[in-house]
Amino acid sequence: MSPYRRSSPSQRALPLPDWPKVDRNSWHAAQEAAGVLDDGGAASHLNALTRRDLTRRYAYFLSFVASQGKLDLEAPAAATVTEQNVLNYVQFLQQHVSSVTLAQSINKISRVADFLAPQRDWRWLRRLARRLELRAKPRDKRNEVVSIRELFQLGQQLMDQAEKSTSATNSFRALLFRDGLIIALLAADPLRLANATAQEIGRTIIKDGTTWSIQIPPEETKAGRLHLAILPDWSTRCIDRYVQHYRTFLANTEPTNRLWLSDVGRPLTSDEFYRLVCKRTLDAFGKRVNPHLFRSCLATSTAVHHGAHIGLAMTVLDHTSIEVTERYYNQAKMIDAVRTYQDLLLADGPSEERT
Repeated sequence: MSPYRRSSPSQRALPLPDWPKVDRNSWHAAQEAAGVLDDGGAASHLNALTRRDLTRRYAYFLSFVASQGKLDLEAPAAATVTEQNVLNYVQFLQQHVSSVTLAQSINKISRVADFLAPQRDWRWLRRLARRLELRAKPRDKRNEVVSIRELFQLGQQLMDQAEKSTSATNSFRALLFRDGLIIALLAADPLRLANATAQEIGRTIIKDGTTWSIQIPPEETKAGRLHLAILPDWSTRCIDRYVQHYRTFLANTEPTNRLWLSDVGRPLTSDEFYRLVCKRTLDAFGKRVNPHLFRSCLATSTAVHHGAHIGLAMTVLDHTSIEVTERYYNQAKMIDAVRTYQDLLLADGPSEERT
């Protein structure tokens, strides 16, 4: 089991309104979209997912500096990014995250600092990020991987349990069914955490007749390409059951189209989504299978059991590059790849006992 945990106390993000004033204003300006007569901010070309990730990584750094009593709210842009503060942060993170995450964190702090204060010389920070990158060693995931079919079956079992637990409260059954559906859908289409958490009914998860599909626009994906997956037949009755029945027990007075709701009716955060998947898989398998690890489980299961179809995993996970002129061809290829993958590894859908 990995010793690392998401959202450890060292990784509390400082909310954007609490950032130093100049940092906050400069970051807003850097993200300003281009207008008719101007080119926009220096970070305006980045997609929304990348901007959120950069914001989060820099917010973690600011939170750490604040915990050390060294955050000056009236300081110039990126004044907090000093060699001593960064080195202290590196030493702190080394005790809490993997070497890969450490390297990524410093690299992203470097990128934000360059956007906030482009006139400053950040070569020292880029060199540090590069050294950490060269030393980074991805952890061995072999002992963490679970068969993608087993993950799918866990989702099915949780949904079945919710349907059969007639003596339990509606809220308990709703959370059980929600978690099962989350795991089953992650097995069917292992989205990245941010995309999986932020699904919206009618926008990124859409029902057309009797078929549900996931359609995430390019600006919201890490690869900057449309993600399109037609979900298999079994998912229709499961998603319908959740949306029309169980989700109503989680909703509160504030309307939202977000698919996944918490026990108090608010949209699930990425951290909440992450933790519930880890808890359910830990209970079932004795080890945490986080949402991102579903992608490794898919690739490993495909390689082990269906080596001739390994290219499917690359397409389903969106690891290939495409040209604009091939856009529509590749959209069709993605749909076919997801369908074939689901037929190969998830052939047995949830039981027919559901209504």
